[in-house]
Amino acid sequence: MSPIFLVARRDYFAYIGAWGFWLSLITAPLILAILMFAPVLLARAEPPRVLTIIADNASDAAAVTGEFEDLARRSARAEINAYLAATAPTIAPDALAAFDAAVEQGGDNRAAVAAARAVVTERVPQALRAFPQPSPRYVLTPPPMAGVEALRPYLDGTQTLADGRTLFGAINIRREADAPVIEYWSLNLSHNEPTLIAQRAMRLTMQREALAGQGLDPLEADRLNAFDPRIVQFDPRAAAVDAEVTARQRAPAYAALALAFILWSIVFSVANMLLSSVIEEKSNKILDTLLTSVTPMELLIGKLLGVAGVSATLFLFWGALGGTLLSIAATQLGDSVLGQVAAAFLDARLLTAFAIGFIAGYLMYGAIFLALGSLCESIQEAQTLLGPVALVLAIPMMLVMPAMDNPNAPIIQAASWVPLFTPFLMLMRAPAGLDWVEIAGQGALMVLAVIVVLWLAARVFKAGVVDQVSMSSWRGRKAKD
Repeated sequence: MSPIFLVARRDYFAYIGAWGFWLSLITAPLILAILMFAPVLLARAEPPRVLTIIADNASDAAAVTGEFEDLARRSARAEINAYLAATAPTIAPDALAAFDAAVEQGGDNRAAVAAARAVVTERVPQALRAFPQPSPRYVLTPPPMAGVEALRPYLDGTQTLADGRTLFGAINIRREADAPVIEYWSLNLSHNEPTLIAQRAMRLTMQREALAGQGLDPLEADRLNAFDPRIVQFDPRAAAVDAEVTARQRAPAYAALALAFILWSIVFSVANMLLSSVIEEKSNKILDTLLTSVTPMELLIGKLLGVAGVSATLFLFWGALGGTLLSIAATQLGDSVLGQVAAAFLDARLLTAFAIGFIAGYLMYGAIFLALGSLCESIQEAQTLLGPVALVLAIPMMLVMPAMDNPNAPIIQAASWVPLFTPFLMLMRAPAGLDWVEIAGQGALMVLAVIVVLWLAARVFKAGVVDQVSMSSWRGRKAKD
């Protein structure tokens, strides 16, 4: 039996025999789901924040109050739209039209939501199971006391409102030389959203007052503020001239971004496993025993293949689970936003770029980390060595966001041909029309780079585990010189 295979089998069963492997296998999808949905659930679980408005002019208070009410309506409408776009896209226009009609008739948020819900009840009753019940982010209440000074006990938490609620903040709008000044009083010093909402309202009020001062109808400011040009984006590669860019065309870019971060985290976490393994085995003299039966190159490749098998086991489980869920979503949700995003993750170019990037990236970075580990006597020594190395290896992720913004920029195109960066930038460029010839060319370049890196890493690995060269011995020799 091949020595490489024996080393790979030894490392593979050593990893999958640990309880931590099975724990990570099962919990990783759960943790990912929590990270994705926890912010949404936490935001919904938080009760509305109670604000009060004090103003020198009643009209200023009314303007700011109206802006908060408009914000609540827009948020409720957007939440219903997002839900219906994912579950029942065919009736979304009618449900939103009913929502808007209820608002125009003077109904509040509750009436508008009920009108949209009635359409869903009549047309697609099965979509009612998780129909949203939007809750406003802010609730306005009359000031319990006159003046900001009198409100201090309510604002610092010493005293609660009559109904037991806590006052989150107070907006005080005063006039200086007829110009409004917005003061925001709250214990939450890093939160300024209420001031921005009040600022929008008072900006429109100032425009109305300016127009009135020129003898024009103050409502003209409302008409001018309502101007909102329609924006349409087109893809010059599309066959149809009038085919607008939809979420389906934009989704692959976001899918590529997510896969790039997943690829980077997996490659480096697996490479770090190799680093820790070789340091532990070197310190325990296990490598000395193994080297009596295999060559350094066979040991290096065997370790790479063993951990690669561990990664393949993880991917088979996660890939089967994720692929099944994405396929179901793409089939069942069709043209909805979630269906389009799910289909984007299944794009052939994207999956090919991910597979090539993982295999080549893992072999390159894994060999580098194995070589570095062979030069270290302890984890602490490895950490000092990995500091500057990690900075260099973090450069690909620094280029990911610029690649998201313009994947065809000259610097991104050039960097995508640098083997250390190729796995991640090829993935980012795939949705932008990267052709198969270029994918094959970059893949071939990475294969060549892997061969060179393996050869160099084997020489360093041999020096570290056979000749017992290490960073500490090198520093000691340098000090003697």
